[in-house]
Amino acid sequence: MDMTRGMVGHKDIVTKRFMFNRTNISRLKQKVGSFDFTPTSVEAVTALIWKSSLEAAKASSKEGKFPASMVSHAVNIRSRMASTLSKHSMGNLWQQAISPLVEVEGEVGLRDLGERVRETVRKVDGNYVSKLQGDEFSEVIECLKERRRMVAEKGVPCYSFSSWVRFGFYEMDFGWGKPTYVRRIGVPIKNVVIFMPTKVGDGIEAWITLTTRDMVHFEQNQELLEFVSFDSQ
Repeated sequence: MDMTRGMVGHKDIVTKRFMFNRTNISRLKQKVGSFDFTPTSVEAVTALIWKSSLEAAKASSKEGKFPASMVSHAVNIRSRMASTLSKHSMGNLWQQAISPLVEVEGEVGLRDLGERVRETVRKVDGNYVSKLQGDEFSEVIECLKERRRMVAEKGVPCYSFSSWVRFGFYEMDFGWGKPTYVRRIGVPIKNVVIFMPTKVGDGIEAWITLTTRDMVHFEQNQELLEFVSFDSQ
């Protein structure tokens, strides 16, 4: 089941960078959090981008309604295995965590989305990985197939995130010094967000790909602009 059907090769898309510095992320975490929910930086920024994307989709739609949607995050499962692998092990070892369908009535709750992001990612735990390695593998895969089918066949938007913040790009040195700046290459897939680290300050660069129509509304979102830095582009 190709989850990217209708997403790859879309001509009317654009990718832009949005910067979140440490100070603004701290303010955002306070807004998203509550007495029993303290979001991580990635969870908070994910919730804000997801919310802003839904509001952009509503503004650009003929119906003027929030679309039902899903969110996914690429999860590194090395540390979630019973026999933990070294962080220096080679190759991709990850699993896509996909939320159930989220339908919005009324206003979109930033905190609700933040909690949904956490629930989705935390389901990929040691027990989940054990199922992938055992007899329950087919059960797990069928659940993923059903959610991917909703995206590929029913056109439900899935906002896909991947955080590369802890990859240590700026500590790499191949003999000619550490990099001055690191960025991702273009990925022509709509509704995809890649988080990159900033060189200093523990900030996050969010490389966001949306349809051109949605991006017009997205980058004018007042709540989003409250937390992005001025060097976004």
